[in-house]
Amino acid sequence: MAPSVAITLSEGFFKPNQVNCDGRIVYGTDDGVYLQEMKKDPVKVLAAKDVSQVDVLEDSQLLILRSERQVLTFPLDALDSTDPTAGLSRAMAISKKAFFKVGFCLGRVLVTTVKTSTFSTTIKVLEPAQATERPPGESTTLKVFKEFYLASGSEVTSIHYLKMRLCVACPSGFEIIDLENLETQRLLDPSDDALSFLVEKPPRSFLPWQHRAELPHPVAIYRINSEFLLCYDKFAFFVNRLGKRTRNEIMITWEGQPTAFALCLPYVLAFSPSFVEVRIIESGVVRQKIPGSNIRLLSFANMPPSVDASGGGNLADEGQHLDQLQQGSDEILMVSEDRILSLRLAENSQD
Repeated sequence: MAPSVAITLSEGFFKPNQVNCDGRIVYGTDDGVYLQEMKKDPVKVLAAKDVSQVDVLEDSQLLILRSERQVLTFPLDALDSTDPTAGLSRAMAISKKAFFKVGFCLGRVLVTTVKTSTFSTTIKVLEPAQATERPPGESTTLKVFKEFYLASGSEVTSIHYLKMRLCVACPSGFEIIDLENLETQRLLDPSDDALSFLVEKPPRSFLPWQHRAELPHPVAIYRINSEFLLCYDKFAFFVNRLGKRTRNEIMITWEGQPTAFALCLPYVLAFSPSFVEVRIIESGVVRQKIPGSNIRLLSFANMPPSVDASGGGNLADEGQHLDQLQQGSDEILMVSEDRILSLRLAENSQD
């Protein structure tokens, strides 16, 4: 029995416009933002250009998007299907030449923007302003919670929210940042010889990617029982709470060139442009390949990671918060060409 099935949610609607991203059935495309109700066609509600990211803060009634490399916010009541251009005047610029990530950390909803320049990377952490902090009648805005800089050479490619800290992915690996004192530490234990392949010439057991000039890039992290699965664009492996490698005999080497991952226990899914690898987490064995064209992961319920880096080690167990991460997602949205697909675990797929 195949471990997953693909269900088409929308087909042909966006052609020839490329669907770039999704957030809670809000689609960002080359020519604007679309809303879709289940079993209905998407409807254009905002005529923004080149939307490459979109998310919604429902409690704050705020839409956040990346349009033409700018991070902008719009009140949800600015979205208008009868006149998609009407809400453009209500845009508020948050950052230029940046990307963003919405998440939950330190008991609050945060929006983090990342802007990389020649000399440094600027990370700005924002949160929704309370009603008492804005003029009467004004829509919700974002206020700066923290702002800091990383030195040149620390180009951040993704942001992940921990329970108490941020985890950033950069060329050197996963870095953990304390938002209270802005101290930074490596997620992995640099004294662990079993992790030397990440910084030194890889041993012959890793020949599938040894010939590539570029270094592996960190992408995602998942808690699997008492361990953590670290997913890079070339491979994945396990570590413990101290950042030391475990299960040395298991190194998952991806067949494709994945740009995103999703957890759907007992599987991990790796999304490459032309196919999705469905692998058994415990062994790394390929269970299924889902073919496609120009595949992109849109969204899933539990975005990685939600682990805390406080306490005696690099990764400390935080109970229920981590259990939510461990469960993975029941439904994963992806796009292949002009089709929006829902991936769901098939019945009896674990037999």
